[in-house]
Amino acid sequence: MDDEKHLSPLGAEIAASLDEVIDALRSGEPLEKRFTVRTVSLDLEPHAYAPDDVKAARRKLGASQPLLAKFIGVSVKTLRAWEQGTRPVPTIAARFLDEIQATPEIWTRRLRTP
Repeated sequence: MDDEKHLSPLGAEIAASLDEVIDALRSGEPLEKRFTVRTVSLDLEPHAYAPDDVKAARRKLGASQPLLAKFIGVSVKTLRAWEQGTRPVPTIAARFLDEIQATPEIWTRRLRTP
């Protein structure tokens, strides 16, 4: 890259690395021969929350329905519907409940902080 002299040291390092990738791509050389190539697999599917699971998450926090509803940004009516099984828990809420289940001490502290 022509403007490398105007970059920070980190920026220059990144630009030089990008130049290497461009050179490798232009040469047709398989990238695996010149660079470390890793494949990462993540299971990002949230848990499917049944009514008892929602109640368990709430109890783990020691929270009332109104408090948990406010904390996760839904109405009390919606939270009750999840706990009664009349409405499914949406994916984004399930992800949040997964985080609460995984690290309840962090979220309990957040609920208690004024």
